[in-house]
Amino acid sequence: MGFKNIAGNSRVKRILSTALQRHRVPNSLLFCGPDGVGKTAMAMTLAKALNCKAGKDDACEECDFCKAIEAGRFPDVLGIAPEKDVIKIEQMRFIKQMAYLKPFSGTRRVFIVEQAEKMNEESANSLLKVLEEPPSFTHIILVTSNPFLVLPTIRSRCQVLSFSTIGREEIERILAERGYPGEQAKVLSIIVGGNLELAMGRDWEEVRKYRQSAWELFLSLLGGKGSSDFLSAYVFQQRAAAKDEFERKMEMFASFCRDIILIKEHGESRYLLNPDLEEALRGAEGQWSLERVQDGLDRTDSVLAGLSGNRNLNMNLQAAVYYSNFGE
Repeated sequence: MGFKNIAGNSRVKRILSTALQRHRVPNSLLFCGPDGVGKTAMAMTLAKALNCKAGKDDACEECDFCKAIEAGRFPDVLGIAPEKDVIKIEQMRFIKQMAYLKPFSGTRRVFIVEQAEKMNEESANSLLKVLEEPPSFTHIILVTSNPFLVLPTIRSRCQVLSFSTIGREEIERILAERGYPGEQAKVLSIIVGGNLELAMGRDWEEVRKYRQSAWELFLSLLGGKGSSDFLSAYVFQQRAAAKDEFERKMEMFASFCRDIILIKEHGESRYLLNPDLEEALRGAEGQWSLERVQDGLDRTDSVLAGLSGNRNLNMNLQAAVYYSNFGE
């Protein structure tokens, strides 16, 4: 897989391609961003490009070095992952030992450390010197979904590249190209929050049931019922899992609002975000005015913007409470 085959994050790909062209790829890198957006794939592609016999700004995918790295049997590209949920000092000492040895087969030695936030202080401190003064032929790529859990002393020694979620339209396009029926591709692209890996791993029957429950909750909230249970389940909870689930629900609510607006404005059915719910949507749209639904969409988008900006979940309480009065 070359850069061109990785979805999204064109800015990151452009930075890395330019660095390869100029032979100025940083030796210490930190790839950070949400899960499922291609951070590890990008690190692996960079490792291939650094060793690729074509010597261009991307992996050729044809030379024996690229193929060996892709197959996981290239001695100069090594992956490090947590053992029992922690990256141990012994693993970092191994990197330090190997980092100063010249490559066995290729031109560059590359270490890819996944879930780098799971380095404890001891193992992180062990890595500091090699990150600060790595040999010219060694590259260390740390991969994390939460850079703020990585020690500042580690972050400051790395070139940080931030990854973003993949756009809904791009996920839908990729799923369609991989054989997903159009309806499934569209629905999956909505509910996975920009996580392509999650989209490809979801069971469609489970997704259908989840969306049906989200629709029923949406109708219940708009009818002024169940708001206290909804708020206590999501808004008052501080756990990351509760925040993620709340965000997924709000994204679904936003898609329902958009579809109701489309129906009210006599738009074409092919533009519905939830085509399999068209009958239910048409049956419900007459309960609220266009202005009321648009207001609900605006407030939902505001909640989502607050969540993406790491605003405290409880700061969205007022907007969420709005749903309990929406139907009146």
